Amino acid sequence: MNFTSIPTAQIQDTMARLSYFEGWDKEQLARLAVGAKQFALLRKEKLAAKGDRLEALYIVVSGQMRLFIPLSNGAERVVSLVERGDGFGEPCLIQDEPCPFEAVAGKDSHLIAIDKLVYRRELRQSQAMTERTLNLISQRLLHTLHDIEICAQPSSLQRVAHYLVHLRPPSLDTEQEFRLPALKRDIAAKLGLSQETFSRMLAFMAQQGFIQLSGSQVRVDDWNRMHGLAKAGCPMEVAGKN
Repeated sequence: MNFTSIPTAQIQDTMARLSYFEGWDKEQLARLAVGAKQFALLRKEKLAAKGDRLEALYIVVSGQMRLFIPLSNGAERVVSLVERGDGFGEPCLIQDEPCPFEAVAGKDSHLIAIDKLVYRRELRQSQAMTERTLNLISQRLLHTLHDIEICAQPSSLQRVAHYLVHLRPPSLDTEQEFRLPALKRDIAAKLGLSQETFSRMLAFMAQQGFIQLSGSQVRVDDWNRMHGLAKAGCPMEVAGKN
């Protein structure tokens, strides 16, 4: 972990440009920036292990953080891929509970660490900040419940189809092409699949005409057909273990 010495005013300016702090007033950002640090992580560098006590709220300035639960068989269940402008650690700080996941850089990344005591003090004193935090945590909970629903699907093919349907941006009413938001390895771990199974399901869907695939670019010409696949699966699904 490489900490860089950055003036508080510069950290505050960086915070003001991140979506996490959109709509927050300058005075509050100034108070949160006191004692905050900006640091860099190399790809695959660990920030926190499962069971650690977090000492800060972490906001991603650039790069990506992988939050995952290590499984007994050596595999990982990805909980979240935290991108630029997003943060993590709020429930651990609010409840003063150990970290329930591991946090590792998925890419070379820069983060801001906001001191736990400063964060909790501001949360107690600001109703607006409390409401924003509640809204944020509620959104994450809904995403987690949706991920559980996807992983409960009876076949690997249906999990991938459900994921693509959920991934569809609103703009795709007219545009049919989009990019997978993460590495196939990380998406597979999020769906409870191996990378090989995830890639095989994508290839099968392309072969059957459900999608067109070019690297990480996906094109869907018939979303009704994709919805049907997500609900009912396909009798021609290739055999394979998760």
